[in-house]
Amino acid sequence: MEISGTVGVLVQAGVAWYCPPDFLAFSASFDRLEAQASFQAEEAVVPSETTLHTLKERVKAEVDRLAPELLATSQFLHANPELAYEEFKAAERLAAALERHGFAVTRGVAGLPTAFTGRVGSGKPRITFLAEYDALPGLGHACGHNLIGTASLGAALAAKAILVPGGGEVLLVGCPAEEKGGGKIPLVEAGVFAGTDAAMLVHPSNRTEMVKLALGMREMVVEYFGKASHAAASPDLGVNALDAVVLAYAGISTLRQQVRSDARIHGIITHGGQAPNIIPDYAAARFYVRALDLEYLEALTPRVVRCFEAAAQATGCRVKMAFPSLTYHPYKPVYTLASLFQRNLESLGEAVDQGPVDKELGSTDVGNVSQAVPTIQPMLQISTREVTCHMTAFAEAAISERGQRGMLLAAKAMAMTAADLLAQPEHLAQVAAEFRGRGKDQ
Repeated sequence: MEISGTVGVLVQAGVAWYCPPDFLAFSASFDRLEAQASFQAEEAVVPSETTLHTLKERVKAEVDRLAPELLATSQFLHANPELAYEEFKAAERLAAALERHGFAVTRGVAGLPTAFTGRVGSGKPRITFLAEYDALPGLGHACGHNLIGTASLGAALAAKAILVPGGGEVLLVGCPAEEKGGGKIPLVEAGVFAGTDAAMLVHPSNRTEMVKLALGMREMVVEYFGKASHAAASPDLGVNALDAVVLAYAGISTLRQQVRSDARIHGIITHGGQAPNIIPDYAAARFYVRALDLEYLEALTPRVVRCFEAAAQATGCRVKMAFPSLTYHPYKPVYTLASLFQRNLESLGEAVDQGPVDKELGSTDVGNVSQAVPTIQPMLQISTREVTCHMTAFAEAAISERGQRGMLLAAKAMAMTAADLLAQPEHLAQVAAEFRGRGKDQ
């Protein structure tokens, strides 16, 4: 591992990562962490490169053998889009496929009707694949979750083919409601990922990148209650709830100038009154507060609350605030694991176009998983650069020949990465060392 200058470039295993400054501080001590963990690898019997090559050829062949089933599954999910926590057809399709291939399946885990787990094998390590399958309202699979769920299914089935008794376990977790509701968060809290040594999924994108950070996010809803009156005849008798929302919005717009560059606060007015000649007695808005680390997200939240409270005081309205969604945590990548995946993906002929890891960020509940266990979520290009997630054109890309090819590539690369971890314990030691050695949210 090598750090290049002070410009935020990390070079690891010949791969250049454009990293935020906080990660560089960790990187300087990573060699020490690797040394501390190396004794675990020395005690293991490491198979030859020939054996590892054979294992990777086997999982690639298994994905090819399963391709008709995987393509049909992806097409089924795309043709039957279901919203968050309503993914009954998708969950059953994936769970039934696991059962047919000898996995022990548990439905309704963590009290979520459309969540499930499928596991096979025993012993360590435990390699976990994350399947997403919810769609977007009005757009269907414009985030490509039909490809995510199916690629993880293919990877799990292929990895099963190289398991030996007592030599490791493959777990597939069916994760509902990524788009709205944070379905992975109750799964983390219920301990579904406990014991996982490495977790992975591949997200379709308009660019192939190994690491893209994600912001922590908290949803806030504010309601104001005033007093209705005739806006022309007796405005002095009214208390304008819309004025309170407008003041709160303006206050937050001013606050944005005084927050860190990695933070975001944005929202909409969801209710602004009934008619122009009636002073609104009720108004409401919804905001998202985001930051690259949880500590700053926690510090930013009360500043937004004070904007809401000040608007109520200025207008004489009563205010009610709520946090209707679970908090999404920042994504904590494991670069060692990402580098393994990259080598496997490139061996399949896919070029990586890695950009800065801390630009053009969104939020995902994968972040919550990544804070609990070592996790990667590489991006795989299935569309032109002009087409992005949550566009109608991206939903079309998710069912295109390029999209289906990308799904099979993702399945192979994940299964090959599982082979690395199952066959060569030193990789597990390095992944664990990096994960332990980095602070929360880094």
